[in-house]
Amino acid sequence: MPRRTPQEQFDKQATHYDGQWNTWTEESLKWLVQHGRLAPTDRVLDVATGTGFTALAVAPLVASVTGLDVSSGMLNEASRRAAETGVANVDFQQGSAEAMPFPDASFDAVTCRIAAHHFDSVPAFLAESARVLAPGGRLLIADTTVPNDAPEIDEWQNRVELIRDPSHHRNYRPSEWTRNLQQAGFVVEELDFMGGFVPMTLNAWLHKAGCTGEAEQTVRDMFARANAAIRETFAIQPMPDGDTRFRWLRVVVAAQRK
Repeated sequence: MPRRTPQEQFDKQATHYDGQWNTWTEESLKWLVQHGRLAPTDRVLDVATGTGFTALAVAPLVASVTGLDVSSGMLNEASRRAAETGVANVDFQQGSAEAMPFPDASFDAVTCRIAAHHFDSVPAFLAESARVLAPGGRLLIADTTVPNDAPEIDEWQNRVELIRDPSHHRNYRPSEWTRNLQQAGFVVEELDFMGGFVPMTLNAWLHKAGCTGEAEQTVRDMFARANAAIRETFAIQPMPDGDTRFRWLRVVVAAQRK
């Protein structure tokens, strides 16, 4: 299956990102707000902002927020949502996480939530985050992850994600996040491995990505045939209506630029 670029995928998905997606991921948003030490004078950059859920959530806490995304479709939805909610201190710009269109030291905090697994290069994203942050600036990340030291589970989860969404690149282990952050010059202050307690359902998850046909059937077969370790890790459970409930694991990080 040819890999689809994030821009192609999320232009297609933009109208699918509704309140249900935010419900699935809201625990990570709460963590970032609670652990971000955001101040009223902060200039915040939200990378891969999507339809603006994170940007709009932190806007009341800070001076300004810029939402960056490669997808014009997502940015259109974000701008519409900002106008509907009356949030005035947010602007949205199109651009890549690996080549941010901003001068050095432009921001006091960078956020990135449930998006980095789509990036072609997480090290490039982290290097760019360090560049656009002022000294002492904070980087707040939440993303889906896979367990340390479980290669079979790692391989299964990343394969099923790629089949469902061809713009997927990789879910990184917590140990990989630690190493990449340190190599980019960040001090890791907090890194938590969250279980993802809000369950998702397979039908809705496939619909969000526009996954149909042969790819959809392959994903369904992989869930149905998953071994005991995979089923336990991701809490995969058949439902009476024929759907399947599951959860993804998440890593949340607060780091500081040296």
